[in-house]
Amino acid sequence: MLRSLGLAGMMTAVLLTAPAHAFDVMAPDYGGRVEQYQARLARAEARGERIRIGPTECDSSCTLYLASHKSCVSEGAVFGFHAPWFGGPEGGVIDPRMTAVFAAHYKPALRRVFMEHVYRHGNRAPGPMLRITGRQLAAYGYRLC
Repeated sequence: MLRSLGLAGMMTAVLLTAPAHAFDVMAPDYGGRVEQYQARLARAEARGERIRIGPTECDSSCTLYLASHKSCVSEGAVFGFHAPWFGGPEGGVIDPRMTAVFAAHYKPALRRVFMEHVYRHGNRAPGPMLRITGRQLAAYGYRLC
């Protein structure tokens, strides 16, 4: 069949079967505005991009990238989780709605550990960061790169 397509047809066939590009998180990412991370995640999903994380630090809003069914994590990556809050960098009040949004982005085993961490620390904002490695996330069902 490829013989009958000609050069232009073969190039089109190759382009259509080429894998989607990857979105890489290779530099430390300490998080930021949730909306920006949700938008990046939605764009990557719409394009069919793989999301590769690490080996680096991925904290706070960066952890939302774990929601992609095409994400993978490096064993050497370190993820930092905390509950979202209203207020300044020194503290504030936990935002239960956004905490639920974050939890919904995680696989069930990670969701359970995340919520236990939030409750164990009395819903303090910002509270201590829960640190989990890529290797540990693999035990929770995340794919290694």
